[in-house]
Amino acid sequence: ATVSVLNWHLHHPPPPTMQRSLLAVLALAGAAGAAPNLWPLPKSYTSGAAKVALDPHTFQFKADSPSAELAAGFERYTAQYFPRSVPAGVVGANAVVAATVTVKDDSAALQLGMDEAYTLSVGTDGAVAITAGTQYGAYHAMETLSQLIVFNATEKQYVIYDAPWSIEDAPRFAHREVLLDTSRHYQTVASLKNIIQSFTYAKVNTVHWHLVDQQAFAWLAPSAPELAQGSWSVYERYTQEDLIDIVAFARARGIRVVFEIDSPGHAASWCVSHPEVCPAKDCPMPLRPDVNATFELYEKLVKDIFSIAPDSYFHIGSDEVNTECWSKNADIKAWMDAKGIDEHGAFKYFVDRVTQIVQSHGKHVIGWDELWANFGSTLDKKTIIAQWRPWADATVAATAAGYNVIWSNDGPWYLDGLKSTWEDMYNAEPCAKLSDDACKLVLGGGGEMWGETGDASDIQATIWPRL
Repeated sequence: ATVSVLNWHLHHPPPPTMQRSLLAVLALAGAAGAAPNLWPLPKSYTSGAAKVALDPHTFQFKADSPSAELAAGFERYTAQYFPRSVPAGVVGANAVVAATVTVKDDSAALQLGMDEAYTLSVGTDGAVAITAGTQYGAYHAMETLSQLIVFNATEKQYVIYDAPWSIEDAPRFAHREVLLDTSRHYQTVASLKNIIQSFTYAKVNTVHWHLVDQQAFAWLAPSAPELAQGSWSVYERYTQEDLIDIVAFARARGIRVVFEIDSPGHAASWCVSHPEVCPAKDCPMPLRPDVNATFELYEKLVKDIFSIAPDSYFHIGSDEVNTECWSKNADIKAWMDAKGIDEHGAFKYFVDRVTQIVQSHGKHVIGWDELWANFGSTLDKKTIIAQWRPWADATVAATAAGYNVIWSNDGPWYLDGLKSTWEDMYNAEPCAKLSDDACKLVLGGGGEMWGETGDASDIQATIWPRL
């Protein structure tokens, strides 16, 4: 089983004894009485000492009139369970030949807070049963079953050890993300799909797609395809159909896609085709707050995203904004003076306008923790603060003021930071400084795979196994 340190933490809080002795637990995995090779560890489980075999030639999932999505999940997991060929007729009595699946709503919407709970039982008589409220809980149950199935090469059998099993599981946090940055290094569609598929093994349920940045604008947005002039090359661009494909691929696996269009900083790539929204050629960002062209362009982009991405959340970025270029531009300076605001006030004006654009389309705004550092409780109350700077520690103040938070600290949960060990990631606790009530405002968090040092050749090896 994949050892998903970070995501176990997002499922269930670590007992103090396990904080101190996870190495010992992992070393004993597979020994009698040790923690099972299931990751993330289920909320609760019991197991026995029997062994049951599975017959890959006859195994099937059984459900009453499953939806197309659930049926596709059955096909996907059946192939995942049995990757190796075995001769027919080698299993004995009480072999597992089917898994009965009962789902209350197998066409549920994929949104934050969806029901992901499930139960899974494996009897010594070969009976396997899955119950879930939605298809997403059923996917998690099928993944857990996948981790129970072992190939015994000596006996040429697929087997489940330590039966009977009774497992009840539900995540600790509703939002469990990995950020994928496709601006610093372009990731092929095939690479993105491989990465997303790997997330199912650890029950990650959200891709935070950092689609564009100052280095490259690699998206042929239908309403402004000229922006892709800011890509690395004509061969490293995503079409709208690529985005549709990735969103559908992720949805079929119970994974949300939350897009980020970072602004007003990190936007120099916009200036290649739209210099009118940038302060100057030699001082290209932050984007200009004084011209409607900036916000008209931004709204075109978010409309293009919202037309194909059903998720209710959208990330506006707003990190690392150095506003000095605004005062160096005479027109922007005159505009600020006329409004009676300084650079800080202009930044707030920009954030407010972008927030209004996103909310006008019925979406919730997520922004990096610089929003809290700059504007605190003057932000719209529905704004979700994404903490990435541990030294700023916005989580404590923001939750105290009633704001929701996503926790993804630089250092322990930055996957591109190779100095961060899995022990560092394991010991990081989003609610360490919070009361139980404040912790309820933490939606979750995740690992951030920034793209400066990762391309398709090494991104999987960088993300795993620390995630």
